[in-house]
Amino acid sequence: MRKVIVSLFAVLGLAAAFAANAPEARAADYGKCNFDSECHSGCKCNSGMCSDMPGGKCNFDSECNGKKCSGGTCK
Repeated sequence: MRKVIVSLFAVLGLAAAFAANAPEARAADYGKCNFDSECHSGCKCNSGMCSDMPGGKCNFDSECNGKKCSGGTCK
């Protein structure tokens, strides 16, 4: 039983160490993306930019988080 408890604490310690070394997300980094989940809710990641950012591109209104897609950009 003692080995199980020691092993459990070792696993929890490793998990905490990995979590502490995770990259920090800053507001200044918003806009560059690889996945839709890295953008605001309701926005899409197109060509490495969130569609609601200046320079971002869109195809449909639904990609603009409540704004209109006009001429390929959210307005």
